[in-house]
Order: sequence, then C-alpha cells, then structure tokens
Amino acid sequence: MINRFWTYLLLSILLSAGCAKNPSSGCQEGFCQASIESGSQTYRFSLNGGNGILEKRDTSGVTWISAAEKPEVEGYTVSGVFGLNENILVTHCDASGNRRMLKFDPHEENWSATRFQTGGCN
Repeated sequence: MINRFWTYLLLSILLSAGCAKNPSSGCQEGFCQASIESGSQTYRFSLNGGNGILEKRDTSGVTWISAAEKPEVEGYTVSGVFGLNENILVTHCDASGNRRMLKFDPHEENWSATRFQTGGCN
C-alpha cells in the first residue's frame, strides 16, 4: 500500500512538472525523450515535432527499429514524455488546458488511454 502511495505521488509530481515549458509549445525546445527497460528489451519514445516515434533496440543492441505507433490524439499536442517503471507515458494538452495521457505497455506492445484531467495543463 505504501509503495503504491509513493508511485502515485511521484507520478503526480512528474505530471505537474512535465517536460513542457508551456503546453502550446510542445516539449522543451521542441524535443522530448524517454527510455525504459522491460526484461531484456529497451524502448525509447522521442518527440521532435509531430506525433513522435517509439523505437526498440534491435537484438544486436546497436541500432533502433520502429515499434508500435502511438495513436494521434485529435485536438491535442504532446506536452511531456516520461518513463515510469516499465511504461512510457505521453501527456497531451488541448487549447482549453485539458490533459490526456497515453501509456505504452512493453509487455503487450500497445498504447492505451490512461487519464483525462480537466484543466490539467494550466
């Protein structure tokens, strides 16, 4: 129970800080990246404008190859990218300051919507 509390507290702090200077400008200076390890696989999500790209390290451990494409969230721009435990979290903000979050699960290799927060980007 205590570990769950600290996990939620850390997630709340990360979400309030984000990596965005402001929601309309995207990530800091237009670039965000997060990496995670799951078992023997390493994933990274990079945003350099646009929707971003999820990659995983190939079996040789030298190059990166494309992985599951992140769904676009209509009307929202990416405002932050975080690695938390074995998940990658990508936050999105809309013009009204609402926040949506997508989570990449490396075990299933898919994205899912995890949270909506009214005014979470203000």
